[in-house]
Amino acid sequence: MNSYREIHLRFTQNGPDSYRVAVDSTSVGSASATTPLHLPLSRLRDLQLQIQAALLQSRSCDAKIDDELARLGDALYEAICPPGRVREILTLSLGGVLFSSDEQQQRLRLFLHFDPCDSELAWLAEFPWDVLRIPPVSPTRHAALDHRLSIVRSLDVTQPSQQRALVRPLRVLLVRAGARGCGGLQFESEQDSITDALSSIVGVECESLDMPTRLDLRRKLRDFDPHVLHFMGHGKVDENTGNGWVYLRDEKGAPVLLRAQDVAELFSSRFAPRLVVLNACQSARGTLSVTGHGSVAGALVSQGVAAVIAMQFAISDGAARAFTAEFYTCLAKGSSIDDAVTEGRLAMRSKVPDSFEWCTPALYMRAGVAGDLLQRELQEPADRVDSTPVVSGGAPAGDLVLLCHEAYAETHSAPEEEDAPALFAQRRTRKVLIDQKKHLQKREWAYVEPAVYALVDPEGGLQRAISEQGTTLLYYGFPLIPLAALAGHLVTTTRPVHVIEHDRESGRFTWSKATGEAIPELKLDQLLHSTGSAVRVRLSISSEVELDDCQEVLPDERVRLDLHFRLDEPGRGAVRLEKQALEYARKLRATFDRLVAGKRALDSVHLFAAVPVSVAFLLGRELASTGLPPCFVYNFASRDSPRYRWRLCLQAAVEGRPSVDILGE
Repeated sequence: MNSYREIHLRFTQNGPDSYRVAVDSTSVGSASATTPLHLPLSRLRDLQLQIQAALLQSRSCDAKIDDELARLGDALYEAICPPGRVREILTLSLGGVLFSSDEQQQRLRLFLHFDPCDSELAWLAEFPWDVLRIPPVSPTRHAALDHRLSIVRSLDVTQPSQQRALVRPLRVLLVRAGARGCGGLQFESEQDSITDALSSIVGVECESLDMPTRLDLRRKLRDFDPHVLHFMGHGKVDENTGNGWVYLRDEKGAPVLLRAQDVAELFSSRFAPRLVVLNACQSARGTLSVTGHGSVAGALVSQGVAAVIAMQFAISDGAARAFTAEFYTCLAKGSSIDDAVTEGRLAMRSKVPDSFEWCTPALYMRAGVAGDLLQRELQEPADRVDSTPVVSGGAPAGDLVLLCHEAYAETHSAPEEEDAPALFAQRRTRKVLIDQKKHLQKREWAYVEPAVYALVDPEGGLQRAISEQGTTLLYYGFPLIPLAALAGHLVTTTRPVHVIEHDRESGRFTWSKATGEAIPELKLDQLLHSTGSAVRVRLSISSEVELDDCQEVLPDERVRLDLHFRLDEPGRGAVRLEKQALEYARKLRATFDRLVAGKRALDSVHLFAAVPVSVAFLLGRELASTGLPPCFVYNFASRDSPRYRWRLCLQAAVEGRPSVDILGE
């Protein structure tokens, strides 16, 4: 098996012309020594400009730059390993790596610690430490290209790493950022390489966010709560201030610079991802600062991210794709983050043999956090407990909570083991009843708003069930469609949950046991109008949604886009399988992403849904992660006038604002 030994190097000021190096080896011991400053900042700036110019010109090796990198690699070794006890400890540690057996192959993780509070030595973090050469290992090879070595930057910050137990699925968020006039990047092939690599792993859920604004990104991080964030976009560093930036867009599509400290704020007061990959030029650069964070990578580490991979220089699309594809392929096979980074560098080297773009990626990792942050979780098979798809990708062991939601009628039965044998098998079950019948069953719509507040109340039955760890939810019952959608909206994609539908013939909550049933196609009719700003969505699954009824509360002059999702033969019992409900909800989500999300001309979405409870719940869940404008779900009652008597705004409800509009008054 492979294991890592660790060496920690720290630098402190020791006078105007020298600094002190302290080394601590987990296997050999500790020592410190004073060494003169042979790495002036002016040389760093010159080197960065030379590397950047060569990369921009041809992305291939320039002999002078290559020689300069070699000399710098040797100089870095002399700087961190002055002769004496410090060098002896490093040499002894390296000996254990070089001469370990193949069966017990060991590796060395070299942590370079930088203190944001030390303004005198903050510039040391700016050096491309990945070009370091260590003569005892290989006098002619850079350490970052050696499988036995890992070069890790570590910032000594007070914010603890926000690690929490991994609850399946492993959530991976792919952010494709950009703005008008920023130039095109080859996002599609890079995203495909990531999804291809992760598709072989059970229990991984990937979502993408295209061209977000700052608000879009914040909401997505809140709602999806990713373990891994992969950012694709443009970055830069202000040479005058030392501040790093990445580009997003504003509501009009114009570029907006997101500063490193702005990035940190996106993760404040919440769990940070375990791993962030920044495929953005110069995202690893920036002068360390207690308040300003300097680089975007440093800002993320300071906010609690355990591991960050960022780019020190501009990087070509081809090199970025080569690195990304190999990095995630190695992670998928169970490699540590260190190993995956090395393989990614070698893939870049193979793609363009004479290029030195391999030195562009930089690995930041919190001290005390192992490099296999994802390894064990990725190798473990997910506990799939049912042959039907699990909404979130896998159900963890633990209680099965029967989440019964009642509003327009009482349920006289509950799902049992014979209704979903694999789901119930060897599980303790318990029921949580959300009873909202008292007033809503009598259509006393003035009580809808209190019912909404009860659902979003952190101390209410629904929210307590959602927040409980280690359980799987099974949602069913007879709620009103807007309330079912809100329940799904609250139970975001971070939570294992199933749905089950009521079968009128048997009187049970169950799914069809027949195998090989064909799923009726959910068709889409769409019509774009020349005026208006609203999206009117009709969902005709359980029955036909009449356009006249919709027009009564949302007239045509307000509508820019009409969408009608329909079955050829809508009717009660049309949805007979959980995978069918999932398929319909995901089709709706994909359509909204394609036609609605990010469209400035569209300011609201209005849903008129004749659907089963299961589809309403899953639809609300999908709407929680699309970055859509405000979404209103209308309630239908044939005896009311108008028939759509009230509507519920999902976003307002979640935010605790008044969310119910009574119509026709």
